[in-house]
Amino acid sequence: MTLKTYHDILEYIGNIIRDTGWEGHLYAVGGCVRDEFLGSEIHDVDIAVDLPGGGVDFASWLIKRRKVTGRPVFFRKFGTARIRLRRFPDQEIELVQTRAEKYTDRTSRCPEVVSGDIRDDCFRRDFTVNTLYRNISTGEVLDLTGRAFSDIRDGVLRTPLDPYETFDDDPVRILRCLRFAARFDWTIDPAVMEALRKSVGRLTIVSRERWNAEFTKMLLGRNVRKSLGVLNEIGGLRLMNGTMREMADKRPFPDTPTLLESALEAVAKLDDEGVMDPALRFAAFFGNMGMLRTGVVDRFGELRYPRHEHTGALMATRNLRRMGVEEGIASKAAAIINGRGEERMRQERKQRMQRHKEEQMRQQAASREKKREKALRHQAMLSEHVRRRRRKPVKTPGQNQSPKD
Repeated sequence: MTLKTYHDILEYIGNIIRDTGWEGHLYAVGGCVRDEFLGSEIHDVDIAVDLPGGGVDFASWLIKRRKVTGRPVFFRKFGTARIRLRRFPDQEIELVQTRAEKYTDRTSRCPEVVSGDIRDDCFRRDFTVNTLYRNISTGEVLDLTGRAFSDIRDGVLRTPLDPYETFDDDPVRILRCLRFAARFDWTIDPAVMEALRKSVGRLTIVSRERWNAEFTKMLLGRNVRKSLGVLNEIGGLRLMNGTMREMADKRPFPDTPTLLESALEAVAKLDDEGVMDPALRFAAFFGNMGMLRTGVVDRFGELRYPRHEHTGALMATRNLRRMGVEEGIASKAAAIINGRGEERMRQERKQRMQRHKEEQMRQQAASREKKREKALRHQAMLSEHVRRRRRKPVKTPGQNQSPKD
């Protein structure tokens, strides 16, 4: 949404809660305040409520006053609700409670959630750039870490707490860190980068759905080398699923990049060219994955991958559907991969025909050369024969008669 729409929503909510118990207790928080400070388009509006019951109670209060349209979604365990205001039906707003979190199960990234004050809520967040709070009633912006404004201005990604603790509690923050760094072309604080590298193994507990969401955002975003490229370098991308692990281990030919490295470079080239089409990017990434299933050694002992694009298109379709990519984009990506395979086969047929034509021309040239050499040898023999005849003395009549005759 535009900055104007964002400000209109905050003003509207501020007017609704004036002279009520909610006044002064609602804050726009996180990405929307960050993007406002950057002057960027707003993607999500999150509003934190620092009262018991948090977002759920405030959503119920709005519903009773007929300020909400559609059917709100409640996440009561987290004190969260998603609503659409009747005045702004096209914009989804998330209402959350200020809370504290405690991670007790290392096999899960779901914490125990309790109500907390705004400071507790601030320091549980992933990065300092996402810890700004705008009081909807007064317009005051709070920087409770003392680093949010400067880190946004300087383009630095830093965690509010110890980065090891931040990534150990919720490893999805590793993916978000790389995605933010690529999206905004920001620098990752050295201490955060070291913790990120050493904590990458924690990605094994991330759900498939969250992996798919973060991977898709990075693949379709800017600076792919800075997001997925770095994630692959530190060994994180292979932890996504079995297919990624196979691509990371597979070198189609000796002394060549792995399929995963080649896939990332293909997408990065599209990124360099400014190509943002999702189908083209998915096709670039999954285009050669058919090599995982089609390798054969021919009668000459050479390794080949016949029709690997056709197999790859089928594999890509299955993977994209599992990732939740919409059918139209998945089908288009598969068609692009198939089309490249058909084009490659046409080029190979054309090259074979060209080689055959060149071989025929070579044979014909060799035959003509052989005939020319034969003709030259024959001419040389005739010339030698004539030369020898000319050197032989000619006998005159009586030349061979004896004197007595």
